[in-house]
This record gives sequence, C-alpha cells and structure tokens, in this order.
Amino acid sequence: MQIFDAEVKKEEAGKLTVIELPFDAREIFLKPKGTIYVTGAINNIIFRGKLLSRGNGKYILTLDKTMQKAIGFKGVSLPVTITMSLDTLPEELSGEAYLQPAPTQHLPNASGTPHANIDTLTAITTRQSIRKFTSKPIAEPLLNTLLNAGLCAPSAQNKRPYHFIVLRDKALLASLAQANPYAAMLETAACTITVCGDKNLQGTRELLYADCFAATQNLLLSAHATGLGAVWCGVLENSPWQKLLTESLRLPPKIIPQSVIALGHPSEVKPLRPRWEPAKLHYDKW
Repeated sequence: MQIFDAEVKKEEAGKLTVIELPFDAREIFLKPKGTIYVTGAINNIIFRGKLLSRGNGKYILTLDKTMQKAIGFKGVSLPVTITMSLDTLPEELSGEAYLQPAPTQHLPNASGTPHANIDTLTAITTRQSIRKFTSKPIAEPLLNTLLNAGLCAPSAQNKRPYHFIVLRDKALLASLAQANPYAAMLETAACTITVCGDKNLQGTRELLYADCFAATQNLLLSAHATGLGAVWCGVLENSPWQKLLTESLRLPPKIIPQSVIALGHPSEVKPLRPRWEPAKLHYDKW
C-alpha cells in the first residue's frame, strides 16, 4: 500500500480532474504490462479506478464528478492524502464497477465512533502485516472503533468469551518485546491489544480459540481500514511469553492471552502481491 500527499487539480490542456502520482506505478505495483487498476481512499473516501499513463513513468488518476464532490473539490487545487494499492481481485471479477471511483458514506456506529474508511473487500484484499510505526499516538475515538469491531466478532453459542487489554506503557511494551524475538515491534508500537479468552465463559478450548481469533481478525481488518498499521503476534499455549503476559497484565485465573496485536501509524510501505491461488481452492471434494 502506498500512502502519499498530492493535489487534485484540473489539467491545463483538458477537462480532466486528476491526481498525479509521485511514483512509477508499474515499478511500485509490480505490474509490467496491462491496465493498472487501483483501490484505496482519498481523504478517507473510498475509490476504485484505473491509472492513465502520461509517459516516462508518469501516471495519473482521474476523478469523476461524484468523487470530486465527495472530497470537496471546487475547481481549484486541493491538497489530499491518498492510500493506494493495486486492485488484486481476479480480473474476471472486476467489471465496470471497478473502473470509476466509488465513494462511501461515513456513518457513526452504535457506540458513536466512526465507521471504517474502506469497504470490507478492499480491507481484506489489501491488508498486510506492518511492523514499523511512527511515534504518533492513536486517538481514543479511533481506538474505540477498533475495539468495537473486535466486540462484533462471531462467537460460538454467543458466549463472547473475548476480553481486550489495551497496553500503552512503554516500559512494559519494551519488556514484552525483548522477551520474544517475534514481537520486537512492540517496542515501537503506539499500543497493543491483547485478546484474552475467558475459560469461565467458554470451557471448550477449540471454541475459545476460534472466538478469540475471529475477534483478532476483526481488529486487524479495522486497523487497516482506518489507516493504521498492525501485526498479529501469536501466543503459544504454556509458553514463557504467555506466562509473562499473564503476569505483566495481571490476568485473573482462567483468563488466557491468545493473541497480541501491535498497533500504530505505519512508517513502512510494502508492495502488495496478488494472493489469488486457484491451487488452494477445492469444490465438492479434494
């Protein structure tokens, strides 16, 4: 995913309203030939579109009147912040709807926090594990948006055995990071969310795992959808790190840490690679 600042403006020699990309799209998106379809958000308004080449590695994204209105463009240069990724849906699934920007509304949810900024399929197909973060803190309303998404996860028999612990203490984050080489990014994260399972509510181990991991996925997707970076750190059962988490977070009996999510504003950009693998798909039988 690419995150960059740009300007929306009218082309001098035409009637198009465009955004000029500050990079060579073929090189960045690893698309040596064919039309480049992209998806993302302009000032938090979702879009899908195709890039037009201007030669010499220069590309533009055109905006139709609907998108211009959605972002508040009134004919003069408008600074915007853009997230952009290669649209990786299989070509046979990307019809005309993918050729024009498609803004969405931002409505408050039941908790009063804002909805995510990109649609579900875009969040799923463009999410990546981010391990490098800026020093910028995460605003409380945004964090509540993520926590609300976690609480909306499916649950066996609706027992909802998940609990979330938000950790911002830098000394404790550093201690946890140093105790696990696979969780080194915790030291620079703005915070972590530890997903815990309550054995008092769900005594079947497999269902406890499933419920907590469903909540973990919701948290990861909502983080990406709102412009944050996140990575899932696994917690092995009865491992020294699980015991350290239990002690450090002062967990009561039968509250078991299942996963740790490192969160922050991303400071790295990863090329998005297609993940459509027909060999992994089976119908009716293996």
